[in-house]
Amino acid sequence: MAEDVITQSPEAHAESRPLILIVDDDREQAEQIGTFLSKFGMSVLLEDNGFAAVNTIRRVQPAIVLMDVRMPGLDGIKAAQLTSSSETKAKIILMSGYADQIKRASEEDLDVFAVIDKPLALRVLIRFIQAALHDHD
Repeated sequence: MAEDVITQSPEAHAESRPLILIVDDDREQAEQIGTFLSKFGMSVLLEDNGFAAVNTIRRVQPAIVLMDVRMPGLDGIKAAQLTSSSETKAKIILMSGYADQIKRASEEDLDVFAVIDKPLALRVLIRFIQAALHDHD
């Protein structure tokens, strides 16, 4: 089940704050990113696997999905493929600390906003998220 880092329901912030879904099996890293993004006025939900992410994306319709590529079970690439074909408007940003996974994600025909390297410089990450929020494609 999705966890809201700022401890309020996403519906309470649907109009005033962009909702960001962070999907990473490294819970500590996901929480650190979530805490950082909440300081920029964003509502944040956390999931730790691709299956839960697909369900949450379809149910909650976040503005941005920040998703790790390498996760047990359903990885970020497969989750992105499943959600890009659904009726979601979420901008997906894939991330990985493994060069082979970055290459794999970049070579797939995915409808994602960006594929970025981990570890993430938070100042750079916020720029990607802000650009995705303002992307009108």
